Amino acid sequence: MDPGKRRIIALALGLLLMLAVVGAQTFFIGPKPEPIDVATEEQQALLSEVFPEANIFSVKGGRLPHHKAYRVDENTGENILLGFAFMTHEVEPEEWAYESELEILVGLTLGGAITGIKVVDHYEPFGYFSIDTPDFSEQFKGKSILDAFEEGRDVDAVSRATISIESAARVIRKSARQIARQHLKQERPKP
Repeated sequence: MDPGKRRIIALALGLLLMLAVVGAQTFFIGPKPEPIDVATEEQQALLSEVFPEANIFSVKGGRLPHHKAYRVDENTGENILLGFAFMTHEVEPEEWAYESELEILVGLTLGGAITGIKVVDHYEPFGYFSIDTPDFSEQFKGKSILDAFEEGRDVDAVSRATISIESAARVIRKSARQIARQHLKQERPKP
């Protein structure tokens, strides 16, 4: 056989072997996880407070600014999207309380449930016993975006802090629903 043909056949066999190895790795090991541009360590720590199930967060992005919350699968190394974390004032900037804009960090699952909230900043006169208390934040864990978020109905009321409580509940509800509309596919009942 001609040495040129041998070399072509050897190259073709080598290429086929290489493709077989890569295909076997992809089949048995799985595809390589898509890389994520991750938030800073400081941001990761803060985001973990409202989305403790996640162990990695993307940098903030999107038309409605948000971080994507992921859990890395220990077996495959795959990044599994769990939900989103966002600041209310960046999603719903026109919602104010008694004296100021409320800056509340919110975690939201793909199923539309709040994983946690953290009041980051405000200038409300009664904040120290209304929206700054752990009890206020705790009542939002597990709350569905379909809930009413109404003071005295499904949000605990605090006397003398009505405007702050109502505004905080409203901005959490409105911003969470905005993120859900942008990212979550809702199944509509068939008529």
